[in-house]
Amino acid sequence: MGRFIAFIYVVLGLASAAVVTYSRNPVGLTPVPVQQPAAVATVISTGATPATFSAAGTLVFYPNNVEPVPYIFYQDSNGRTGAKALTFPAGPPADFSSWTAAHISVEGTRNQEHVVVSRITYLSGP
Repeated sequence: MGRFIAFIYVVLGLASAAVVTYSRNPVGLTPVPVQQPAAVATVISTGATPATFSAAGTLVFYPNNVEPVPYIFYQDSNGRTGAKALTFPAGPPADFSSWTAAHISVEGTRNQEHVVVSRITYLSGP
């Protein structure tokens, strides 16, 4: 019985080593492009003026202690995923909570991890 358990541990160790090796250095595998709803974002920053933010991405509501916080998830020009919390100085659009997981376009002013939204557009459903 002890030999059988030792054999199982050896097999599991070899399998996990193979997974780690091939996940870091795939051989003969061709990457398959994955469709993602987020589009490439254009973020423009100019000197001392507030940074302008313009991006298309996916709207997600993150639960908070008080109320859900809206975030846009998007891809930057390097293909990295970014997320910004959305704040609305004049209040969100009507029926905004029904936009969950929608593809949206946001324009506004960047303020650290937030975007003060000046214009938001519903592009398509989830």
